Order: sequence, then C-alpha cells, then structure tokens
Amino acid sequence: MTDPRRLQSLLVRVVNRAGARLLPRVSLRPEFLMEWARRLTGLADFGEPGFESALGVLVDSYESESRFHLVGRMLAQRELVRCLINRLRIEEYSRRNPATADVPVPDPVIITGAPRSGTTFLHRLLATDPATRTLRAFELFAPVPEGFTPAGEDDPRPVAMARGMALRRQLLASAAGREAGAAIHHFEAGDPEECWPLLQNSLFSEIFGLFACAESYMSWLRNQDWTPAFRYHRRQVQILTASRPASRLVLKHPLYLGYLDDVFRVYPGARVLWLHRDPAEVVASACSLCAASRALRTDFLDFPHIGETVLDSTLWRFDRAIRARERYASGRFLDVRYLDLTRNPMDTARRIYEWLGCPMTPEAGQAFTGYLERNRRERKGRRHDYKLEDFGLNAAALEPLFREYRERFQLSPASVG
Repeated sequence: MTDPRRLQSLLVRVVNRAGARLLPRVSLRPEFLMEWARRLTGLADFGEPGFESALGVLVDSYESESRFHLVGRMLAQRELVRCLINRLRIEEYSRRNPATADVPVPDPVIITGAPRSGTTFLHRLLATDPATRTLRAFELFAPVPEGFTPAGEDDPRPVAMARGMALRRQLLASAAGREAGAAIHHFEAGDPEECWPLLQNSLFSEIFGLFACAESYMSWLRNQDWTPAFRYHRRQVQILTASRPASRLVLKHPLYLGYLDDVFRVYPGARVLWLHRDPAEVVASACSLCAASRALRTDFLDFPHIGETVLDSTLWRFDRAIRARERYASGRFLDVRYLDLTRNPMDTARRIYEWLGCPMTPEAGQAFTGYLERNRRERKGRRHDYKLEDFGLNAAALEPLFREYRERFQLSPASVG
C-alpha cells in the first residue's frame, strides 16, 4: 500500500476534497468534547478527574502530529466523545447500582504477546468453551447497558453495533479497504475482542497512537502510572459481569505486555498466556496494521517512520515485559509459540488447561473442534501481505536486536520480505 486513499471509499475522498476548508471547524478541544458528551446524555459526572490530563495530552498530540483529513478528524472527534459518554454512563450506572462495586471478578487469564502473534486466534478458540467468560465487542464499546440496569436477553447493543459497523465499513472503506480489514483483523459485534476500549475510557490507551500519529502522547504514556487506568478497567469488568457472572474470565490485549506490573497490582491473581512469534514477522505485520488503520484518517503516511515507531515500541515492550516477569513466580506465565498454536491448536489448548489445573471437558473439546473448522472456512481466500522493506526495515538488521528474545523463547528466525 503506497497511497492510503486506495483504502478509502469514494465518499471519503470526495468529502475530504470538497470540505477541506471545514477542517478547523471540527473541534477537538477537551472542553468542547466534554460539553458535547454532557448534552448527548443529560449527565454531568465524568468520575475521577485524572482522565482530563490524559485527554489534554492526547488532543495536543493529535493537533501537532496527526495530519488528519476532514473525515479522519471527525472520526477522532467521535471516538473521544464515545469515551466521554461511556464515562458519564459508568458513573450513572454505579450511582443507580451501588452493589456493582461488590461484584467479584475472578482472577483473569490474560492473553498477551506482541501484536500479530496469534492472540486473537487463541482468544477466540478459548472463548468457545461454555465455561469461559470473555468480553464481546458490543460490551467493550458500550459497557453500560440500556436503561442503566444489568443486561438482559433483549439487550439492544449487539444489533445496534452490528448495524453501525456494517454502515461504517460501507461508507468509509473501499472494496480494497474492506478486503484489507478482513484479512488483518476482522471482528463482528458479538465476537470476543481485546479489551482496549475499556482502557480508552480512561484515556490511557496505546490504540489512540495506532489510529493516528500521536508520538508525544505515546511517549507520555510510557512514563505514567497505569494503575488507575487498570482500576477503571476492573470497574467496567464488574459492570459487564454483573448480569453474566464469570467463573473463568479470559481477557486479551497485546499491549498489556508493557504494563504487567500495573495489571498485577489491580488483578493480583492474574495469570498470563504469553504468545511468541518471530519478531521479524511481528514487526512487519504490525507495521501493516498500523498503516491500514491510519489510512482512513489521513492521506499522509510516512512508511519508514511507521517502521521505526513499531520497531521501537516492540523492543520497549519486550524489555519491560521480560524485566517485569522476573519479579513474579514462573508458574504465573505460560509461553505459547505461534507455530505450535497454529500447527497443533488442540494440543496447545490441552496444555493450557493442564496449566490452569482444570480438565478440558468433552463440551470444550467439541466447541474447539467446531471453531477450528469454522475458522478454516472463514479464513479461506483471506491473505494479509506485508514486507519489512515497505517500512524501511529488513530482517538482517532486526536479527541482532531480537537475538536474545529469540534464544530465550526458542524461536527460529522466519523469512520475511
């Protein structure tokens, strides 16, 4: 992909060209966004004020670094308003349902690893076990049910999100864009999904820096205490499990790797499934994901800079995770190699259940087999193509940077263009 406009719909390109002069009128000022959220909900309490600093840093970063086109700026604006609306609704839900603060959250199993290392595949496989509670996309993007009461059978969120996603894909992405999105990371409203939207509601989320260039915000995040963000994350998990309790909770987010100490402070009994894939594959694939994600928000993609940024963040995250891991009992982590998972998923699942100390029931085994068959059918014809060279990188230069990581986790170098 050399021109991001190839992934944009004709409508997006026309609106951007015809309405370029309107760009300054799409405000990202925190005061404006907060007032808009108040008007849309009729609510006023955003909760603890710590989020305001993060919002301010993020908006300043967007203004100076993002180079949004008109539609991209509108998407960023609405994303931030969604997070603020969720904050207002979380406070109102908590006010109406104070017992939610006492809802028990089981020690979660956390699936993590570098982006593009098979975390989604493993997450969706384990989610098919009837005894496992995962968080679905419609819950994550709107954690408070309609009416501020625990969700019931007639929960309108799945249908509303499905319609919104279908409309968004049709209006924003070209055929090539929809094909790329399906190949890189496709999900529907009812699918188990990684819980970055819950962190977004605290305004602490590296995902903001995936969708747009926001280097100063990303740098700021690295120097913050994430404990309050994960406390807010847990509070939302309590809301989500109030109506559907969890005996075994499986969460997933690749970017947890950089913040394991903060996670364990809030979830002291958490256990970690750490997926490992050859770093050259990971970096190339993550660069492609970053470029495709930003393509709907800007016409300016600096591919070598994306390569440099993704490489730096991968090295930083591995270093942080390995140092954090040394402070905890080894049994708290289970390493899963990508090639083992993809070649022998059932054997990998059995190994995970043994590590958890619970039997893999016949119902779970049957569910896993059904998922693997469906996944093979659904993935047929989808291909995610990427090359390190497209982002100013090459495998030979990466090899010494990741040699220690490869040796530690017994990974064989892959062949990446």
